[in-house]
Amino acid sequence: MPGVAGSILVIIEFLCGTAGGLALGRWVPGYSFGKVVDGLIGGIGGLLLVWPASGIPGVGRFIGHVENAADAALQGVGGLTPAILIGTGVTGLLGGLVLIVLAGFVKEIVRV
Repeated sequence: MPGVAGSILVIIEFLCGTAGGLALGRWVPGYSFGKVVDGLIGGIGGLLLVWPASGIPGVGRFIGHVENAADAALQGVGGLTPAILIGTGVTGLLGGLVLIVLAGFVKEIVRV
C-alpha cells in the first residue's frame, strides 16, 4: 500500500509494537532494558512481525492484503478499512511482545 495509507499503517505498527514492548518491560522487570530501549525493541518487533503474518492464511486480509471485494474497492480509492487498522495494530502489538520476550530470553541467558 503506497502513499499515505502505507505510512499510516507503518506508524500504527511501530506505535503498537512500542506499547507492547513497554508493557511487557513493565510487567516483567527481569526482561526490561529500560523504557527507551523497551520501546525501540517493541517498535521494531511491531514492524518485523507484519511480514511473516501476511503469509498466514486468513490473517493477511487484516493487515493489508486484500481478499474480499469490499476491501479491494475501498483500497482502490485509497481508503483504509477498520479491519485493516485493527489488524495492523494487533499484529504490531504482538510483534512488540514477541521481540521483547526474545530479547529478554537472550538477556537472561547471557546473564547466567
